[in-house]
Amino acid sequence: MDDAITNQARRNEHKGLGKDRQTGWSGYKAYDGDSGSTQNLAAARAARLNVTVFPADLGMSDNNSNYIQFSTFTMRGGVGSSTSDISFEGPLGFVCLPIPNGVGATYEQGWDQQEVGKGASVAHMGARMGFGDGTFASSLKSLKQTGKSAAHSGKAVLGVVGKMIGMEAAAQRVSGQANFDNTYVTYTGPAFREFTYTFSLKPLSSTDSNTIQSIVQFFKVASSPRQLQGNLMRIYELPKLFGISYHSHGRPMDHLNKIAKCALANISVVYGGDRFSVFSENSAPVQVDLTLQFKEVQLLAQSDIRALPGQTGH
Repeated sequence: MDDAITNQARRNEHKGLGKDRQTGWSGYKAYDGDSGSTQNLAAARAARLNVTVFPADLGMSDNNSNYIQFSTFTMRGGVGSSTSDISFEGPLGFVCLPIPNGVGATYEQGWDQQEVGKGASVAHMGARMGFGDGTFASSLKSLKQTGKSAAHSGKAVLGVVGKMIGMEAAAQRVSGQANFDNTYVTYTGPAFREFTYTFSLKPLSSTDSNTIQSIVQFFKVASSPRQLQGNLMRIYELPKLFGISYHSHGRPMDHLNKIAKCALANISVVYGGDRFSVFSENSAPVQVDLTLQFKEVQLLAQSDIRALPGQTGH
């Protein structure tokens, strides 16, 4: 019943019976992650930057003071995978949303297990068997006699016995010891970090519905390639990369980790909420659930992770 009342209240606001959420936008500040500069929305609009904010009071009211900012960049080349090896053009556009639950970072380093020294192990076993006290010779003779008697039982039994008389198996029976290769751990380098964000966007007006539609379109278009040629072969211009940063009251949040440029690897959009529902006047969904999966395109070293005083590094 409470859900029905809530949905009805939202429908009323969507029809214009609720409060106007399109107020106070001039106080929002867009942040350029590279230069560290901020500018309010009026200045951003004057500079013809594409800035989209949801909800309208994001970054201004106490209830919506914290937000995550996504900005798009074009990769212009470079050799290597560190944060200083690739050049970018931008930012080209901005989308700002409330910070979802569970933000953080995972730092994975590649360590693999490898076995070495196979030849040395075999040579060691051969030496032990060749210079032993004759126990191996007697054991081998016994095994051969067992094979001869088993021959009368058929070739199948001989096959099984033959598999058992391997060098390592024989060495174990003679010495009572098991030999293994040496195992080492080798470092294979840092891994690319991944970040996943899920937003539940609920419009309270027709303007909100249009804003949400623009936000979804923003991510879908920016993460897709532009086809340059498609006759004999397909040639694509690379999708846009994304800058991601956390803010409170228009200022970067220095106590949260920074994020290098990311590729948007996957987008999931679910319309209509748990029980699909739309507004009657324009058929816009009453809820849009948006999940974004990003992967960093730059590998991090100590110089990136180390922080300046009062700040947190990547």
